[in-house]
Order: sequence, then C-alpha cells, then structure tokens
Amino acid sequence: MAIEAPEAADDRGSWARAPRWSSRRLPWRHLPLVVLLAGYLSARVRILTGYTLFTAPDTRSYAPRPGEVPIDTLSFTGHAPRPWGVPLLYALVGSDSARVALQWTISTLAWCLLAGACWARLRSLPARILAVTALLCLALSRSVYSWDHALLSESLSISLGIAALALLTIWVTTRSRVALGALALVAFWWTFTRQDVLPYLLLLVVVLAGHAVLRRYRWHALLATVVLLGALGWQAAIVPVVDHSYRSWGSGLSLSEATFVYRLRFQVLNNPQVKAAYQEEFGMPGCAGAEQVAAGSTWSMGPFIEAYRDCPALRAWAAREQGSVGYRYARAHPSEYTEQVLSVLPISLAGTEGRYAAAVPGVPAVPEKLFFPDRHRVLPQASLVFLMALGVGLLARAFKRARWLAAAGAVVALASTASAVAGMMYSAGEYTRFGIQEAVLLRVGLVILAAATVEAVLAWLADRVAALRRRGHATATAAPATTDRPPTDGDPGEAGDAPTGSGPLPGDGDRQPVGADGGPASGDPEGIRTAAHPLQTI
Repeated sequence: MAIEAPEAADDRGSWARAPRWSSRRLPWRHLPLVVLLAGYLSARVRILTGYTLFTAPDTRSYAPRPGEVPIDTLSFTGHAPRPWGVPLLYALVGSDSARVALQWTISTLAWCLLAGACWARLRSLPARILAVTALLCLALSRSVYSWDHALLSESLSISLGIAALALLTIWVTTRSRVALGALALVAFWWTFTRQDVLPYLLLLVVVLAGHAVLRRYRWHALLATVVLLGALGWQAAIVPVVDHSYRSWGSGLSLSEATFVYRLRFQVLNNPQVKAAYQEEFGMPGCAGAEQVAAGSTWSMGPFIEAYRDCPALRAWAAREQGSVGYRYARAHPSEYTEQVLSVLPISLAGTEGRYAAAVPGVPAVPEKLFFPDRHRVLPQASLVFLMALGVGLLARAFKRARWLAAAGAVVALASTASAVAGMMYSAGEYTRFGIQEAVLLRVGLVILAAATVEAVLAWLADRVAALRRRGHATATAAPATTDRPPTDGDPGEAGDAPTGSGPLPGDGDRQPVGADGGPASGDPEGIRTAAHPLQTI
C-alpha cells in the first residue's frame, strides 16, 4: 500500500497513527476488497455480453451513422456540433460495438479506481466495506450502467467524473506525481465532454490551487492548475463556434437557440402564469401556432419548432433574451421559480427510470431500487441521508478525523444539487437525461460522506475504549502507600520509637512497578510502546 505524505495524514488523528503491525502481517487484510471487485467485474462482463445498443437522434452529432448524410463530428476548433471529447473517442474505432466496448472499459476502470481509492483512504474495515459495497452497487444500477451501451455523451462524462474524483483522492493521500498527472489528463478530457461539467471543474481548480498555496508539493499542484485553466480557456474559446456549428444537423437551429426552444415548450408556453410574466414583463411576442402545440400533452417537438420558425418576432426576441431571461424571471418571481424547481428537481435527480437504454438480463435490479427510488422520495431521502451523516459526523468530529472524505462527500453532494438547479435556467425537456451526471455524483457524495461518518464514529468509540483501558490500567497498578504487617521484635513500634511513615520497604527500590497483566505499569515508556491499539483487532 502506498505511504501517505505527512500532511495528508493529519486529518486522521492520533488513533490512525498507532502501530498497525498486526494487520500488516495478515495477507488477507484486503481480501474483502478483492471479493467485492471480483463480484463487480463478473456483473460487468455480463453487461458487456448481454447489452442492447441504444442510439438516439443526437447520436449522429457524435459519430457518423450509416445510411445518413455525413457531417463533420470531430473538430478541435469547434467546427462540429459537439465539443471534441466524445467524438474523439468514437473516432478511434469504426464500429458501434467497439465504441460500446471502449465506454464499458473506461467506466469499469473508473469505478474500480474510486472503490480502491476509498478503501486506501479509510482505515476501519466497516467503513471500507460500506464505501466499496455502496459504490459498486451504485455502478451496477440500471440508471448508471445502461449509458455504457448508449452512443451519447453521458457514459464518458460520468466515467471521467468518477475517475477524476478517484485520482484526486489518491493524490491527496499519496502525493503521487503519476496520480496528479493522470488527474490532469482525465480532467482535461472531461472538460470537452459536456458544458455542464463546468461547476465540477471549477471546484477541482479551487482544490488544486489551494494545495498549491497552502500545502507542500506546490509546484506540481500549480502545474496541474495551469493545465486545467488552459482547458477551460480552450473550451470557452470554441463554445461560440460549436454553438453555430450545431446548425449543421437536426433542426438547423444553433445550440443555444435549440435549448431555449425546449424551455419555451416545456417551461414557459405550457404554463399560463409563466407565459403571462414573460409576455408582460419581458416583452415576449405571442405565437399562436407554438402556443397551440405547447398546450398539448404530447412531446411534439417537431411541430413546435416549425411553428416557432413561422414567428419571426418570437425568434428575434429569443435571440436577444435567451441568455438572461431565465435568471431575470427567477429574481422577479422567486416563489414561482422555487415551486417550479421543486417540481422538476426530483425528476432530474431520479435517474433515467428505463427511458433510454434497456436493462441487461441477469443483472440484479436491487441496486436500482436502492439508489434510485420513486421520484417523489428522492429529495426527502437524499436530504435525510445528508443531514444525518453530516450531523453525526460533526458530533464525532468527522471533519477532523476523516477530514478529506467528509469534506469531499459533502461538497460533491451540494455541488451536484446546485448544478442541477442552475441547469434548469437554461435547459428543459429530457430532465432525466440532462441531470443524470448530477444524479450519479450526488449519490457518490452521499456514500463518501456516510463512510467518513462511520470512520469518525468508530474512531470516537476507539478513543473512549482506550481511555477506559488506561484508566483501569492506572488504577490496577497503583502501589499502596503503607503495608500492614504484624509487629516483630525488631519493629520500631515495639521499642517505642516513632512509627514508620510512607518510606519504601527494604528492597522495594530494586523492584519495578508491575501492572495488572504482569507487564510494566502505566507511565513506563516501555509499557506505552507495547500497548495495543483498540482498532488493531478490526
């Protein structure tokens, strides 16, 4: 196992720095991890051999499709409908089955890497087993694994996010240059998969910059920060070009305009109150054809786009206002916007619910039921887990004993929720698909936070047990002040002399105090060195 840098081990407390020679001699101390990974890999092989390929109309914007008019899908300068992250992966091979195999491989490695990183970071066996079991079960839920056989951006985006979190944890633990270099490479690639990964990348930049300023190894962290800032600058430079290049396929609208059209269809024109606010306060022109389609209950995006095209005044208004009107509406009508968010957020975070790629026969459905319950229970259950883990963790000093994992879990969970809420200002329609990355990372954050809480609670219990043992040890080894013996002929008391005080008996100075177990008494340096730590038996 890798040795952690001194500053990376400070958050574990004195209990974690106790000798662990007994567990190091056990060749099976990592056997639970091996067993769990073996079970996960067997299920992943079953997925690879039993999947059904899923494609969508969007697939043509990532890779050329047979029988369709070819378009340029890969451009490092933005002259393609999508950023180059996913098209580059698909361009490496020429068949759909090979593309699925690549996505499957990256996803499998990413989840195994995160499980191993959490196992190495944690110290108590119960916390390790909890974290690894929960993470691997989450990876085997249908809402996660089904994206690996869908030719869209979700699989690669989720996998690279998981890998980035795993590599960051490994680097914080070991200060490995290899881990930091791999982290910079993975995060760089992740930048060009989807535009909604920006909040996570900014958090990663803050973490690396903080280590560069406040910790050792600052030059390595600074270099990684510069690499990520360069990736963000590159992405920002090509976003306008990608937005315009999006016209080359599909509806012929730019990416920003097409996204806003979905918002008009599913958030504005189908809601009388919101429509009135947009028309009266923000000057949105009327469009009878679009309003008629939006009043229906079916998807009908094709007819809606055609009706939208026939309203030039509405198109001109959308071109001016699409970037800011959502934010302005939220400020002007906070209660209505909050109500709208609370109605849509559970859908966004509830998983795909079988709406996209099909389930693989033979893969258990228990993980899906456990991690992706009914949408009406998503927010209450996630809030309950977060608050309980946070509250118990604070009481058990989790942010001191397991500082990195506790902070990482809490921040990832909060950032995922905030990202899902922010995305509602600019996108609409396929909520479960657009929010799947946030839904997965929210659950990852909750699992890591819960494992850190268990680690802290076990450490707190170990401290209490150790304190009780020391107290009992000191009581049992306390030497008596006087010794009652029957008087003898030579006793000074018989001769009328002053009685003997608390001085040592003859020969006592040559004897070492003895504890209850026959070893050195408490306070002896050798006794301290040989005292067993209560967690060594775990």
